[in-house]
Amino acid sequence: MTHISRRAFAFGTATALLLPHRVRAQDALGTPTPPKIPPPPEVAQPAYSVLRIDDNGVGRSYRVWEEWVPQVVATPDGGAWVFFTAQARADEGYGPRRLYASRFDPKMKTWEPAKPLGNEATQFSATAGVDSNGVVHVVYSERALTGENTWSKLVYQRFMENSWSNPALIAPDGNAGHQMLATLTVDAADGLHVVWRDQRMVDAELRDALPVYADLLSSDLTGETWSAPAIVSVRETFDVNPAWPRLVADKDRLVCIWSLYQGTTAEEMKSAASVQWSVRDLSTGSSWSQPQTLFVREAGDAGGRLIDIAADPRGGVAVVFGLFNRGVNDLYVQRLEQSVSAWSEPRLIASGDFGFLPTTAIASDGTMFVVFNNGRNRDVDIGGLKIAPDGQTAGPVTLTPGEGGITARAHIALDQDGVAWIAYMQQPVDATNVAEIQTARAPNFSPIT
Repeated sequence: MTHISRRAFAFGTATALLLPHRVRAQDALGTPTPPKIPPPPEVAQPAYSVLRIDDNGVGRSYRVWEEWVPQVVATPDGGAWVFFTAQARADEGYGPRRLYASRFDPKMKTWEPAKPLGNEATQFSATAGVDSNGVVHVVYSERALTGENTWSKLVYQRFMENSWSNPALIAPDGNAGHQMLATLTVDAADGLHVVWRDQRMVDAELRDALPVYADLLSSDLTGETWSAPAIVSVRETFDVNPAWPRLVADKDRLVCIWSLYQGTTAEEMKSAASVQWSVRDLSTGSSWSQPQTLFVREAGDAGGRLIDIAADPRGGVAVVFGLFNRGVNDLYVQRLEQSVSAWSEPRLIASGDFGFLPTTAIASDGTMFVVFNNGRNRDVDIGGLKIAPDGQTAGPVTLTPGEGGITARAHIALDQDGVAWIAYMQQPVDATNVAEIQTARAPNFSPIT
C-alpha cells in the first residue's frame, strides 16, 4: 500500500453525474490558478477527422455531453468505432442526450456518419470492447426521458453481421437504482465481463437521495445470458462510496481498480480517500478477492479520474496516475505482474502541467501509450506520452498542435499492429459547448530531438 501526500487534479465530481448543469471539458473545479508552465512540445501530426451525425438521413450539428469521455475501439479488419453522447440539433432545438456510434470503414478509408443506438432515452457512460472475431460490444447506462421510473439501467448491445443487436438489460432489479459507471473487458477467450455501480443493496432512503450511494457489482456474459451479479465491493459505512471502476483481463484473471470517496459534498468528492483493487479468475460465478488498498490519500486530492489501467499483452497490468501539487502534476506508473499479488513501487515518468484525465493502452511488445489533457481552465489541448518496455520515455508531446479552440478528454485504443487510434473532444474558439468529436490514427508520440 502506498500513501499519497500530493494533490491530484480531477474534472467534475461524482455528485454531478446526473445533474442538469454542465461540467465543461476544461473546468478545474476548486483548483487555484497555477504558475505558468510551458506545455509539452508540439510535433507534426497526421490529419484528423471530424465525426458527423446522421439524423434519419439529415446531417446535424451537435453538442457533446462533456462529462463522458468518448470511447474508441479498433477492429481486426483495420476499422474502428467511436462512441459518444451528444445532442443533435434539429429545427426545434437540441434533442435528447443519445449515445452515438460511428464506424471507420477500412475499405473506404473514411468515418461513417454517427447514428444513435438503442432507444430514445438519455444514454451515457459507454464502455466498449472487441473480440477476436471482430464483434463490437458496448455497455452503457440508459435513463427514460419520461415516466415514473427514471432510474438509469445498464444496457448491452453488439455489432455483428453489419447490424446492431436489440438493446438488452444486463442486471435488471427493481431496487437497482442508478446503474452507471460501467467498465467492460473482453478476455482472451472472448468472454465478456462488466463491473458497474449499483444501488440494490442500499437503503431506499439513501437510494432516493443520491446516485453516489452505491456498491460495485460484476456480471459475465455466458452464451446469450448475463450471469447473476457478483459483489466486487460493498460499502463499509454509508458515507464511503465507490466510483470510477476500471476493469481489465490479465490472461487468466480479472483485475479491477476503483476509487473510494468519503462524503457526498462537492468539496468532499474532489478527491478519493483511497484507490482500491481486487482480482478474480475468469470462471463464471467465481468470487472477487477481498478489496485491497493501492494507495491512501493522506493530504490533498488523489484518485478519481486521474488514474487508468491497461492489460499488458505479455502478462500483467499497469496503472498510470497523476498526483497534483502546487501547479505541477506528477505522472506515475505502477505494475502488477501476472500471477503476482503485490504491486511494484510507483515510478515517476513525467512532471508538468499535463497528465490530467489519462487513458492508456499497451502494445504487444510492452510499449505503453498514454493520452491526457495538457493544461487546465481555458487553455487545454491533448498530450501524449510513449513509455518503452524498460520504462524509459523521451517525454510528453502535444498531439493537437494548431487546432483552434480547446481539445480535451481523449481516449486511446491500439489496433492489432500496435497502431494507435485516439478520439477526443473539440470546443471551437469563443464557443461555450463542445461541438465536435475528432479522431486521429497513428499520432506521433516522439518529441523532436
